Amino acid sequence: MIKILLPTDYSATADNAFIYALQICKNYSGELFVLHSSSPNSKAKNSNTSDLFKAQIDKMRQHAAENDLGHIPLKFLLEEGELVQSILDMVSQENISLIVMGTTGDAGFENKILGSTTSGVINNVDIPVLSIPHLCKFEEIDAVGFTTVYDEEDALVLRKMIPFVKSANADIYCIHVNKGKQVKTHEEIARWKEQFKHDPVYFIEKNQDDIVKSVFNFIDEYSIDMVSCITRNKSLFQRVFEGSIAEKLSYHKRIPLLTFHENMFK
Repeated sequence: MIKILLPTDYSATADNAFIYALQICKNYSGELFVLHSSSPNSKAKNSNTSDLFKAQIDKMRQHAAENDLGHIPLKFLLEEGELVQSILDMVSQENISLIVMGTTGDAGFENKILGSTTSGVINNVDIPVLSIPHLCKFEEIDAVGFTTVYDEEDALVLRKMIPFVKSANADIYCIHVNKGKQVKTHEEIARWKEQFKHDPVYFIEKNQDDIVKSVFNFIDEYSIDMVSCITRNKSLFQRVFEGSIAEKLSYHKRIPLLTFHENMFK
């Protein structure tokens, strides 16, 4: 059984991500932990927070039942303190496998489109984070897109994803955008691809200067249902992904983004 953590602020966006997380739990025999974190304040304020939390528990259980997901194991947690730290504590205490978060904002990828809370979580936790855009509705996954630079970390992520993708009868489409500064030889790339020759993994290469535009075209061309990538250190993001393609992708209005932190491989 996998354990999934869903931070919530009781918003419509969080409610949407709640149903998405429950669907994942249904497909993979998971348990969902729902976390609300409140800032320390007066005793009266904390009392109101507790009352609101109890009311939200009833509301969310009803919401789950209305979507035929009332049988999914649920745990509701109310923590006091800064949200990212509360999430880090919960990941450690409960051995969480995946964080699911709702994201909101302008869908245009030229803007800074990842909310500060989601960005903070992605940058600080070393387990996968699934960002659910506010207009994204759960659908069975047929095609997963994965941005790659053909390195060992990418291979490790693919190895982690393949069993889940196979169980869903889905395929993984790896995209590499070549800007004319390829750091690996054709022979090295061929050897890297060879390890996946018996898996449902396909490789797409694009020669284009605008990486973000190329990835969005890739999403449309191959009917990608979910995008996955690894976060990189700042210099690598600037060099390869032009200022964090993960952040820019996360607000695509219909495509969820699964992000793996580079520290999980250290």
